[in-house]
Amino acid sequence: MSTPTPSRFASQISSFDPSILLRELHKYLLLSLILAVIVHLCAIIINPLDEAVETAPRPMSTKFIKREPRMTKPLELRKVPKPKRQMIQRKSMITRARMDQVKATASFSTVSALNVTSGPTMNVARTDQIDSIELTPNIDAVDISGTRQPDNKIDMALEMLDVNSMDTGRYRAMLVQDPGDPQAIKGFINFARVVSASALASGTTQGATNSLRFLVNGLNEYTGINADFMGSITYDDERLLEIPIILPSGSPNESELEQMTRYLTSGGFIFGGIGFVHEGLEKYAGLVEGRDFWSERLPDDHPVFSSYFDFKGGAPTSTRGVSSNKNQNAWQYTTGHFIKGRLVGINFSLGLGFTGS
Repeated sequence: MSTPTPSRFASQISSFDPSILLRELHKYLLLSLILAVIVHLCAIIINPLDEAVETAPRPMSTKFIKREPRMTKPLELRKVPKPKRQMIQRKSMITRARMDQVKATASFSTVSALNVTSGPTMNVARTDQIDSIELTPNIDAVDISGTRQPDNKIDMALEMLDVNSMDTGRYRAMLVQDPGDPQAIKGFINFARVVSASALASGTTQGATNSLRFLVNGLNEYTGINADFMGSITYDDERLLEIPIILPSGSPNESELEQMTRYLTSGGFIFGGIGFVHEGLEKYAGLVEGRDFWSERLPDDHPVFSSYFDFKGGAPTSTRGVSSNKNQNAWQYTTGHFIKGRLVGINFSLGLGFTGS
């Protein structure tokens, strides 16, 4: 039986029960505790700081295969077969004498043959007059003319060793020329396409290859020189120092410039200008332009114009680019490039220059 609430204490909060609110709070606290326990258990089971143990891979196995023995000896095929000698006996055949020869021999007599011959007779009818003979010796002047052959002259007809036989890989070029006949020349020479690394990567070196092929074909057709095209190398290749003449293509980088400087100062020759090597000659060789290396016009009687074909008045030039304008003139001369007096490069005139610009 409930105790009635006095009416004087009746209010709006008289029916408030705190246990109702605490019940909801206890429920959320219990759920939070269960969730925290689950999270901690997962962290204990799955430890992110634990290092994974790597298993060692299985070592590689090597399989040895033993070849079956050969049935024949290794040098059996290299032996030169020798024919077996056979015993051959010759049988002597007795020829029968001819009867006419026997009769002629029997009738021949040495005594009768000597009796038939006539005796030797000789009549000497010669008279000498001693008084008319002059015994005084006379001395006459005789002109003796002769030419002295030089000791170091090469006789092409008496040459014992063929020059082309020297092409064994040791020498890149060897030429023998008759001093009396410049076109009587024979030997061999090897060419290679020398390009820069940038030109080789861009693929702009086809023109240099065609020019070298034309040069090789011309030497093989019009001269006695056996020319060959070796392939392509770059400026910084060590084989560059073994090539006597090059046709460069492309601008070299720093390492290639140093190698080109070493090539020119060691005896190399360039078909073209050496303007792209001026910096290397000053930096790596310590040369001074104008004093140690320079470029000048080759005179018309330079030996290069008569080394094989005799070009009167210098090399032929082109008239392309000739104009009536006074500021435009064709390059009507051949330019030679020198390093300490040695010709290291040559430029032929094409008539495409503008001297005023």
